[in-house]
Amino acid sequence: MGNSDTDSTTSESDSSGELDVGSKRFNPLKALYSAKLKVPVPKARLHDNVSSLEGKQLTLGGFTEKFDEARIRQIRAAQNKPKLAENEMPQRRFLPEQGPVTRVRSIRHTKNIFIRLEKGFEGPLGQLQRWMEGRNRVRVSIRKQKGVRGHVSGVLELFDKHWNLALSDVCETWTRRKYRYSENRQHPDSMEAPRDCSERLRRLGIVLPELKVRPADGKKNVIITRKVPQLLVKGEMVVLVTLEPGEPQASTSKGTK
Repeated sequence: MGNSDTDSTTSESDSSGELDVGSKRFNPLKALYSAKLKVPVPKARLHDNVSSLEGKQLTLGGFTEKFDEARIRQIRAAQNKPKLAENEMPQRRFLPEQGPVTRVRSIRHTKNIFIRLEKGFEGPLGQLQRWMEGRNRVRVSIRKQKGVRGHVSGVLELFDKHWNLALSDVCETWTRRKYRYSENRQHPDSMEAPRDCSERLRRLGIVLPELKVRPADGKKNVIITRKVPQLLVKGEMVVLVTLEPGEPQASTSKGTK
């Protein structure tokens, strides 16, 4: 008889321990189907999930603070932003990790004529580079559609691998036919006399270099010379590049100490 009373007392204590929320032996499955479960706080508000409960408690300052619905509404009212104006568009708010990523564009190694000149050329271009560094005057023979048109002489300032040349202090000399002996073989009477447009160009702000004309060998050709401060010669027009006659050759040997 005594044993049965002891067993019933033990089973009741065990069942009460499994239904006690604060007990370590709490059995949620048994509490779900038991009619003897006592809710610790009968007036507690029900939540959809644990996250909503944690969110509200964190709003108050943690689970140590007492839950107060009025206090939560007061905090949320203070956090609300003022209403937007009629024409004002709402702006999306980003977290720091959601902001735009600053793109750093990689600097590519750009090749240009100055870097190429620092490395140096070999062969004929190497000789051209030595003349440029020595500030020697060069003579460049220029071609035309058929044959050689003339030549230009000046100080070589810059060049590239395509033989495009930039010259300064240039003296240009070329040969052309006289007006009465044209290459298209037109009748002299059908050709118009040349007109001087220098005054019109001067009014437009264009100053042409002065041309000096002298007769060439024979009666049909004349030699024209003009001086310009700078001139760019395309590589496809270059026939030959040599030193100006009378110009000293740039020394390529290194001096001894």
